[in-house]
Amino acid sequence: MIGRLLAAETAFDPLLHPYRVRADRIMVGMNVFLLFVCLVLAPLRATFLSVLLVGLPTLSLAFWLNRAHAGALATRLFMASGFMIFTGLIIHQTGGDIEAHFSAFGLIGVLLYYRDWRTIVVATVVIYLHHLVLGYAQSLGAPIYVFDNDRFWATFGIHIAYFLPFIGMMVYLAIWLRREGYESQHVIALAQRILQGNLVEDEQPVSDEANMPLITAVRMMKARLLDLLRVMPVAAAVIRIDTETIVSVNEAWVRTIGTLDDSQTRFGASPIWADPATWDSLMARMREASYKLLDKIEVMLRKADGTPFLCELSLILHEEIDPVMAILTIEDITLRRKTEQTMQRLAYRDMLTDLPNRVSLHAAIELALEQWRERSIPCAVVMMDLDGFKPVNDTYGHDAGDEVLRVIGARLQHVNRASDVAARLGGDEFAIVLNDCPGAAAAAEVARRLIEAVARPIRLAVTNVTVKVGASAGVAHVSAGEADPEVLLKNADCALYAAKAGGKNRVAMFPLES
Repeated sequence: MIGRLLAAETAFDPLLHPYRVRADRIMVGMNVFLLFVCLVLAPLRATFLSVLLVGLPTLSLAFWLNRAHAGALATRLFMASGFMIFTGLIIHQTGGDIEAHFSAFGLIGVLLYYRDWRTIVVATVVIYLHHLVLGYAQSLGAPIYVFDNDRFWATFGIHIAYFLPFIGMMVYLAIWLRREGYESQHVIALAQRILQGNLVEDEQPVSDEANMPLITAVRMMKARLLDLLRVMPVAAAVIRIDTETIVSVNEAWVRTIGTLDDSQTRFGASPIWADPATWDSLMARMREASYKLLDKIEVMLRKADGTPFLCELSLILHEEIDPVMAILTIEDITLRRKTEQTMQRLAYRDMLTDLPNRVSLHAAIELALEQWRERSIPCAVVMMDLDGFKPVNDTYGHDAGDEVLRVIGARLQHVNRASDVAARLGGDEFAIVLNDCPGAAAAAEVARRLIEAVARPIRLAVTNVTVKVGASAGVAHVSAGEADPEVLLKNADCALYAAKAGGKNRVAMFPLES
């Protein structure tokens, strides 16, 4: 029974340690106060020698234990004993008149300061031994005052009978006050860990913690927060700013980043950063941010296996807690960016040849005409149509025809200048926007080079045969008419029709020659 009680009490000691360290300091102050009371009472019965022989060593040892072993069980037991030693000294100085009442006062003080039934028991043993030894010495005629009469054994027995129920009540209250003290300290510790983002680390609970509703409520709140973190799809981490260490991460972080073994590494130097200067840059931006918030910043990171990925990073700083914490969330947007790029390619590129499509061509003509209107930089449009393409399709199949179109598209891109734009309009029809083209003759020369490039033989991989196609081109220069995209395209198309009608494999200019 005693063993179980001691084990249960020991389980509470670690969390109540800060509380009991403060209690030790208070008890030292009380010892100073009691020594002062003893010095005030000393003239009544000339007890200066008793005060010096008992009070000063007791106070000195209390000072030493508080400095060397604050919060330790041995210190608490001595402080409780010291309290009762001073109680006995005051009883002696008052002639035993306040024996019972002052003993009760001493035990109440020990109870309030330590909330530890072990200190109550030790204090009781000390005061009983004081009454037994010194009271018996009083009965033999020694000048020691413990009881206010000479019937020692009867008074001692009455004292025990009178005092035991009070001791039992003190022990019971000490256990309950200890539980409340433990609960308060535990709730504070849990709340601080939750504020600092540490939702994992926790000490082992004591056996009857289930009967402490406040701790149970905080643990339930903590469990709900953990559940929210688990189901949160975005990777999240709590960072301690002063030491630049990760306090905790959620499961999405482990799935996204992986497990990082960087406990000895400053977070800013962690291998997750593709650029080692990223974290310092984020902190600099955070110091300038009005609401201590950075939202959806694109950053390149690395997973634990070294794989790079693009993410959107959000960071919020909590300066109102100590130490200062930051919550970091990371969303992998690599797939989203690839999807966006694919959608953009579908919208603006020809999927077969990877050339710009009709939408992109119109945008390129608009830009070229804007340069013409604002800066007088001339431009031209070349419309091309393949000659002899249908027989390739009919003879070797559509796969061969697609290969021819891809080769022609690559040749058009290669022959063009970097500033020009070659596009596929559909079927075997192409168009080229010539930027900074000084005149119609220069545009016609470019068109002829394009026709020569198209006419080179093509070796088909699908059939392992060589085919040859030609091309006709129509050219419209901006100087020949109104600077409007539709008009420029229509003029180039009229010239192309004329080239086809004139025998193919040739270039025709707009305006058409009569």
